[in-house]
Amino acid sequence: MPESNNFDLNDYTNKETSKIYDVAVKTIRKEIANGKTFNEAILALTTINEALRHIIIDDFLKNLIVDQHFNKGRGLDDLALILDLPYEKMETCRDTIIEELYLYNNDEDDDFHHADVSEMTH
Repeated sequence: MPESNNFDLNDYTNKETSKIYDVAVKTIRKEIANGKTFNEAILALTTINEALRHIIIDDFLKNLIVDQHFNKGRGLDDLALILDLPYEKMETCRDTIIEELYLYNNDEDDDFHHADVSEMTH
């Protein structure tokens, strides 16, 4: 696993950070596919700085819930059992996804409405 330093976590174009992120996600997937629980799988991310590690773990759970729960209809209780995580953690993550989508959609709606307003006076 590549080692990470203190990269700008808001710079999603940083190639080194992106590579670390991608390898970490593949590592978690591989560990889970090999029968490890989620908490056992993330132990493989030891060389990644704490801030980036937290982002990767959070994103991984969100992406898993979007794919398995929202897209494929798998219950959160099933996901919690498979990953050996508390149901409440899965529920909290799902609620965060919904809140983020709501905020994202409202921001886009605001941008759309502002684009419709003419700066010209009549």
